[in-house]
Amino acid sequence: MNRGADDRPAPLAAVLAVTFAGSLSGGVFWAAIFFLTANHYGFPPERNLVLATVMGAVYAIGAATAGRLVRKLASSSSPRALLMAALASWTIAALAPLLAPHTEVVMWAGALLGAAASAVTWPIVESYLGAGRHGANMRAAIGWFNVTWTPATALALLLMPVVGHFSPLGTLSLSAAASAVALAAAFALPIRPGAHEADVADAAVSREYRPLLRSVSWLLPTSYVLCSVMAPLLPHRLAEVGGSTTGGLVPALWMIARFFTLIVMWRTGFWHGRWGTLVLAACTLAAGLATILLAPTVTVVAAGLVIFGVGMGLTYYAALYYALAVGRAEVDAGGTFEALIGVGYFVGPLLGIAAVAVVPAHPGPATVTLVWLAAATGSAGAIRPYLAARRARISAATSRKPS
Repeated sequence: MNRGADDRPAPLAAVLAVTFAGSLSGGVFWAAIFFLTANHYGFPPERNLVLATVMGAVYAIGAATAGRLVRKLASSSSPRALLMAALASWTIAALAPLLAPHTEVVMWAGALLGAAASAVTWPIVESYLGAGRHGANMRAAIGWFNVTWTPATALALLLMPVVGHFSPLGTLSLSAAASAVALAAAFALPIRPGAHEADVADAAVSREYRPLLRSVSWLLPTSYVLCSVMAPLLPHRLAEVGGSTTGGLVPALWMIARFFTLIVMWRTGFWHGRWGTLVLAACTLAAGLATILLAPTVTVVAAGLVIFGVGMGLTYYAALYYALAVGRAEVDAGGTFEALIGVGYFVGPLLGIAAVAVVPAHPGPATVTLVWLAAATGSAGAIRPYLAARRARISAATSRKPS
């Protein structure tokens, strides 16, 4: 089959350039907004939880509808134009609180616009990443994607205190600058993602991929629920065991473990198409969080963070690969993937709000209890596709036996 230039996969370097700059912007934006509301607008923890919940809901809805938006505007706009419009909106959202620093409603508008713009950005970027790539080539491209966005997010957290030293509001200018760079980098992308041949895509998708996708679609939001609750509890856990509560290496261990897990999955191929990968992901998420919450020493907390980071990496990589492979790298596939992450970011803070409302004097234990219930629900949902796939295999094997 001869493919024209417009049908070829998007240049990976261009996709990764947008990914790095966009991830740097997003890492700053989603962290800085809560420091800004706490330090500049005087938000108590409960109001920050409300803001986080609303932003998570906007992100989930925006990502879930990104594919529909691309199709609706197909006659008048291209995916690249929509991506650039989203990045421009993201830049405006980050600048808005700087332009009206004493108007809380402007901050809310900027936060929600930024959440919506990023929700549209990533499904389109992921479509450019996967379209026209299959099997090992797709897994390799996702590997490059993962080892690009993770250090960019870490760099964002390192730069925030430096910029914030000069101005609390200045951290958002860093986000605006990075999203503007991503906008410029998007010019190097083709007008639309490459052609994704249905026959080649189907040949690269094994029989197990669809039930694996259904299973990991439960694990992915569960992992982000656990993460969004673990992060605010971690400083208190470290204080209880005599560790530093101002940062340092220990709080970042789960991100480091996630990064190296993504590298291992990128450089190996044993994990795809295997249920054991998702079993290991579920076990490490649960064991890691339990260790973090129950650890008697800093060393054990650190071990729990490493275990938890491994679970986050396994879940993320598997979920993105199965979503793009089964969904033929369409914007809807990336949109569903990102929407599930948004659900995690929505439910996690919501559990904190519920705990404060139900047990205002002791919200910590109530939050942990609700988190375990959410984890149990997610695990139960992840097991059902496996059981259905196993029953189908047994039924097929039985039907082939001679009578």
